[in-house]
Amino acid sequence: MRKIPVELGARRYTVSVGSGLVRRLSGLLARYEGRRVVLVASRRVLRLHGAAVTAGLRALGPAQIVPVPDGERFKSRATLENLYDAFLRARLGRDGLVVALGGGVVGDLAGYAAATWLRGVDWVGLPTTLLSMVDSSVGGKVGINHPKGKNLIGAFHQPRAVIADPALLATLPARELRSGAWEVLKCALLANRPLFDALQEAPPGLAGWDRAALEDAVASAVEVKADVVARDEREGGRRRILNLGHTIGHALETVTRYRRFVHGEAVGWGLVGASAIARERGLLSGRGFDAIVSAVDHVGPRPRVSDLETTRLLEAIGRDKKARAGRIVFVLPTAVGRVVIRDDIAPSEIRRALRVMAARESRPAARRVQGRA
Repeated sequence: MRKIPVELGARRYTVSVGSGLVRRLSGLLARYEGRRVVLVASRRVLRLHGAAVTAGLRALGPAQIVPVPDGERFKSRATLENLYDAFLRARLGRDGLVVALGGGVVGDLAGYAAATWLRGVDWVGLPTTLLSMVDSSVGGKVGINHPKGKNLIGAFHQPRAVIADPALLATLPARELRSGAWEVLKCALLANRPLFDALQEAPPGLAGWDRAALEDAVASAVEVKADVVARDEREGGRRRILNLGHTIGHALETVTRYRRFVHGEAVGWGLVGASAIARERGLLSGRGFDAIVSAVDHVGPRPRVSDLETTRLLEAIGRDKKARAGRIVFVLPTAVGRVVIRDDIAPSEIRRALRVMAARESRPAARRVQGRA
């Protein structure tokens, strides 16, 4: 087991990464013995992992199970209201615990419900997807979607612990595993060249990757995010780099009503778009661009983007919650392991980046680009 601290003073917590940790749940959460616990999970995840998790939680005390629908479009006010009703039925008090078992949708939703129930109760993340292990479960950003944009309603509410058991990924569909791989790639592009190289050597989509290598990749990606969060908890400065690939990615999800792309696929396209803008501005070399987009392609195929209306995408980007004084903020890679933040991206640059993205739709998974980038 690797323990990665998220250093936030009084809100400090640990992300534990290791295969088989679900079987040790009662020991890892011993501080909550005798308290009321509400477990939030989708029905599919409960079928796969519910028995093992509830056994550990019920060793602590009374535990109620609350199933929620899974899927980005259900990260909504309606689902949130249903969660509040369930908390009331469970008599969840301020000393209780909310456990989020599932992917990013469940973590964001349950975490936001915990943040706003009785002005804030404790919550713990038990991520079951690669995407949520390396991204949404770490950092305390919780929330729900608005019909006009993703994650427009939310709060910062740090978990008390995150327990990431890579053994749970054995039941993950191939598409969801690839989705998480693009987020791991994002972390590598931010600050970890060895992780980038490891992903290039991994099987496409991480299918059949050695468990030890996968566990190391999860921990390495979490370390990147934990370091950024510790320096900037509320996204006032440096933490904005975590949005690499997300400005275009969130727009893709929004205009397709969260039905075409899983999150990582949209981020993968966003990495291509951000790299195209960086190359056009002279911030990223041609070799660097080729290395990044080849790494994106190596993970696997992504749904098409060429049929989406550019005007609608630009409108969605303009509503992005990270915009400052009406200016569009982009994180741009300058090399593998280095990025810059720019708030002066013109719509014409985004249009050209979208054309670059569309031109890569039919590209097969690329071989590794040799040399440093």
